Order: sequence, then C-alpha cells, then structure tokens
Amino acid sequence: MSEPPWMQYEGEAFRRELEKYKMANHPFKLHPFFKQIEKGTASRPVIHRWAAQFYPWLACVPLAMAERFSNCSWEPKFDHFRRMILDQLVEEAGDPKGKERGHPELWLHFCEGLGLPRAKVQSTPLLPSTMVAIDDFLYVNRQEPFYVSAGGSSEPPNVELCARLLPAFRKHYGVDDDHLTYYSLHVTADEEHSRFVGEMVAAFADSASVRRRMWDAMLRGFALHRLLIDGAVGAPNGSARG
Repeated sequence: MSEPPWMQYEGEAFRRELEKYKMANHPFKLHPFFKQIEKGTASRPVIHRWAAQFYPWLACVPLAMAERFSNCSWEPKFDHFRRMILDQLVEEAGDPKGKERGHPELWLHFCEGLGLPRAKVQSTPLLPSTMVAIDDFLYVNRQEPFYVSAGGSSEPPNVELCARLLPAFRKHYGVDDDHLTYYSLHVTADEEHSRFVGEMVAAFADSASVRRRMWDAMLRGFALHRLLIDGAVGAPNGSARG
C-alpha cells in the first residue's frame, strides 16, 4: 500500500498533488447540479434556490479572508503572503471607495439577470445546511494557520466551473453579458488567486503534519460545498432534482 500524498511529497510537489486531487474531485467538478446547468436541464426555480443560498456564502468570503489575514504574522518574512491575502480580501469585498463592486454585489446582479430580485435573495432565510457550511468555513479560517486554510481554498476548480457555466447561463437561461460579470471575472481573477494559495501551500508544506492538515482542509472544503449545494437543490442522495 502506497503512502498518502502528505507523506510522499513536500513543497511544490505536494502543492501539485493537492491541486490535482482538488481539480478531479471537487464538487464544482463532479456535482450533477452543475452538469444539469451546462445542459440547460436544471429548472429555473431550482437555480433560484441555489443562487439565493450561495449569496450568504459569498457575503462571508471577505470575512473569512479577514480571518486568514489576521492569522498571518506581522513579521517581515510574511509580508509577501499578507499582501496576497489582502489583495483577495479587497477584491472579494469590493473597493472601499466604491470603484469596484465586490463579489457579493456581482452575484446579486447575476441573480437579477436570472429573474431573481435582489431583495428576494437578501431576504431569503438561510437553510440549516447553509448555516453549517458558513459557520465551518469561518471556523477553519479563524482557527487554522493561513497556509492551512489556503490549502482548502476552492479557487482552482472554480476557474474551471465558471468557464463552463458562463456560456451555459448565456445560452440556456438568457442571461446577458452585463449580468454575467461575476462569472467572466472569476475565469481570470481566480487564476491569480489560485497562484496565491498555491504559493502559500508550497512555501509551508515542509512537514507531514502540516501537509496532512492542508489535505484535511481540502476535504473539509469539499464537504462544505457539497452540503451547501445539496441543501439548496434538495439532493440528499447526491442527484440534483431539475
């Protein structure tokens, strides 16, 4: 029996193994709901339910990045990583002077393009599954070192997912390009953020115990995203209902 990846690899080699596994096994890659959207077979009401529950998750991402930032030491040797986290935090939250919209705002604009009013999204009660996913997401970023929580980040598979869904929402659901800015942005922005989290993983993957924690953070992230999707689309058996 071969050793697990956190025992076989370290540094950049471990980073590559982590990302390879993430790209092949993340719910963004495998969940049937996204495959249904690509085919145009997911019903609009189901997409609306998912979109309304994904909004509070997105609204919490800047808070998670703030937690990650607070876990990055003030020492000069960490300056490079603090700048990376801050860059992502500001992009997620939006420019404080209002020059660039944050990702939660872009998502609300996308919802409007789907025919789902922002007021309805913002007033939709959180499902228990959404609450649990958000709570654990914030907990991991608060309690774990920034490089461990970075190991669980979903940016790499999200680039691929956005590239798949962008034409699907345009073709099958009639969403115009102006309302698809969230998706067009993530096709490019998350490439840079993927590089950021990859650098963090490679730089600190120097012990088996840390690498195991990074791997576990990744698997935990899988579970949270699966919970978030299944709770919204009503798929306890793993097959989204259209």
